[in-house]
Amino acid sequence: MRTTSHDGFRCVVLLTTLVMGAPFSLRAQLISPGKLTRAHADLEGIRNCRNCHQLRRKGIDPERCLECHTPLAQRLAQGNGLHATFRDQSCGDCHKEHGGVDLDIIRFDTTGFAHREAGFVLRGKHQEASCRSCHQPDLIEDAAVRSFKAEHDALDETFLGLGTECLSCHRPDDPHGGQFADRTCTECHQEEGWQPTVGFDHDRTDYPLTGRHRQVACASCHRDVTRNGITFAQYRDLPARTCRTCHQDPHDGAMGRRCEQCHVTGGWTRINRNRFESDFDHSRTRFALQGAHADLECVSCHDAARHTEGIRLQFRRGSRRRRYPMPAFATCTSCHVDYHEGAFANLEAAASCDGCHSLDAWWPSSFDIDRHDAETDFTLRGAHVALPCASCHLDAATDPPTPHFRFEDTTCIACHEADDPHAGQFADRPCESCHTTETFAITDFDHTRTRFPLDGAHEDVECEACHRQETDAEGRRARRFVGVPLTCRECHGA
Repeated sequence: MRTTSHDGFRCVVLLTTLVMGAPFSLRAQLISPGKLTRAHADLEGIRNCRNCHQLRRKGIDPERCLECHTPLAQRLAQGNGLHATFRDQSCGDCHKEHGGVDLDIIRFDTTGFAHREAGFVLRGKHQEASCRSCHQPDLIEDAAVRSFKAEHDALDETFLGLGTECLSCHRPDDPHGGQFADRTCTECHQEEGWQPTVGFDHDRTDYPLTGRHRQVACASCHRDVTRNGITFAQYRDLPARTCRTCHQDPHDGAMGRRCEQCHVTGGWTRINRNRFESDFDHSRTRFALQGAHADLECVSCHDAARHTEGIRLQFRRGSRRRRYPMPAFATCTSCHVDYHEGAFANLEAAASCDGCHSLDAWWPSSFDIDRHDAETDFTLRGAHVALPCASCHLDAATDPPTPHFRFEDTTCIACHEADDPHAGQFADRPCESCHTTETFAITDFDHTRTRFPLDGAHEDVECEACHRQETDAEGRRARRFVGVPLTCRECHGA
């Protein structure tokens, strides 16, 4: 059936009449395309249509949306955020209404959204995060957005209002407890992950790391502290940065407080040799250098591989491999070979080396003739007094000559057997029966004590005339005193 323009006009008039004559609630339902969402429920009703729509114009009026959504209007004016990129589009293109109370007005595909369009490019770990792990009510920084959304009970629905600084989201889990509030996180960290801190250079701090400090874990020095109920690793306001701050002093303060005078950060056993040997005060140790020790080089005592005649170094356990191993120094013989081979160990006055020797030099010894007479079993008399010690106490028959201080036999022949002029003829008699310690020569021998008293012309005869040089069966040359002929015929013949 065809209709004319009059028919159409009559239909419009009829419809208008029916609508205007109907109750108000019915009129709203006939004109509105559907119920508003819960967020806009206060705009429900035909009298509120012009709050969002203009007469004789299709769709929503964006300007009227922004009259209510003032935080968004501010962001658009500042050119911030995603909406600033949609200036030529209508709000209704993305946000549909009149679909019912429970309609989600934010028609937003989070899976395909290019976040860079919102002014914040997702990189590294941010690419793995879910939208709501960042877009949470507690993290909204924009005060206007927070106030507006809270007023409309929509804080947990918006994506607006987040800050772009790291601490905007990560302040609750800031591991530094606000110590670096004056710096940006990106100076040390990157979005690939908090660790490693590729941007941090400890050499730019007041304490550059050297030596073995470079191998130490950060937590070894930057330990946790708790302040105002927050526990964090302390990086600022650390105690005085000296060795003793972290390291226990093995010297118990005896070496002073400046460890760097001797040690280097390459390791405790490594010593700065030039600084150490020029500045080190040995009197701070338990062995002050005195006398001849003061002029020695350090390696004379602190070198485990050094070999010096007369020196036999012994080192404390565990120190031999150190740069300066520590000698054991209980007594002089801890380092010095005992020249006397323990001969004076039982002598009270000479039991220790300093009983005879001084630190200035081994020689001369304070063990003189008087002490020899008082402290030994052999009193020096006559020619013995003038003899040097080595004449009796050094065995020249060995190579090299060896010292000899303990004598089991102190008779004359014990020392003079090699130069015995009698070749053993008087082995059964003591030397002092004829000789004295003044000299070997006999000036007043009493021949009457022999089996051949001298009388008559015999008194004027030289000893050698009767006691001639002979060679015995062992090849020894000596004047004969035993077995000399006693009859006239044996000497003078027939």
